[in-house]
Amino acid sequence: MKAKNGIPNQESDLALRLLLSSVMSGCSKDRQQIATELSQKTGRAITVSILNDYTATTKASARFPAAYVREFCEVTGNDELLRFLFTSDIRDLVRLGECEREMGRQQRAKAGLVKGLLADVEDRRS
Repeated sequence: MKAKNGIPNQESDLALRLLLSSVMSGCSKDRQQIATELSQKTGRAITVSILNDYTATTKASARFPAAYVREFCEVTGNDELLRFLFTSDIRDLVRLGECEREMGRQQRAKAGLVKGLLADVEDRRS
């Protein structure tokens, strides 16, 4: 997503800013709580003003540090930012893993239902 000069293109920069804003808006914590917890986790002073700069489309020089991604996801309880950074192949692998996990849950639920039905049949025979 970088232009040839090594600077992120405007489209990816805007997408990142909108995503950060969306994740914080959807979080049960307000920006002050997010800033406080992010400061604690990163060991850096992060204020609401700094968070606002990271999301402002007019603050091109304010960039969200990659070093804060994991902590941001933990604080907000949302991993969309981390997923945003994945390559398409990694996103596909994660989706595959999620599908497999869901299929396993469904198989266990089905097995439980079958076991319960068989137990009911056995009880009726007794």
